[in-house]
Amino acid sequence: MRIMAGQNGVEIYLYETGDLVRLLRNEDGPVVTAFAGDWGRVMRVHPDGSLDLKLAGYSRPKEAAMARAMAVPRSRVEPCDERGQPRRRGTAAVWDTRKAR
Repeated sequence: MRIMAGQNGVEIYLYETGDLVRLLRNEDGPVVTAFAGDWGRVMRVHPDGSLDLKLAGYSRPKEAAMARAMAVPRSRVEPCDERGQPRRRGTAAVWDTRKAR
């Protein structure tokens, strides 16, 4: 994943295959198959920036019927760690590096 600084200091994430991401909102449409909080590994990045995600083995069981989410807009995901928790960025990440007394 590459991070670029956008206007007013907003971070822009350019995801790559293998990155772990978490959905911020439910999928649109009449049949919702991916929900906010689902997380997984980026399997493919489309030219328009949308992502194919593998959810099975991450936020869903390995034998799940809906194992993938296809063409998810990158605006609907955020980086996460190996447990599906949002990655700490900026000041929070710096403060968490200090040893407790």
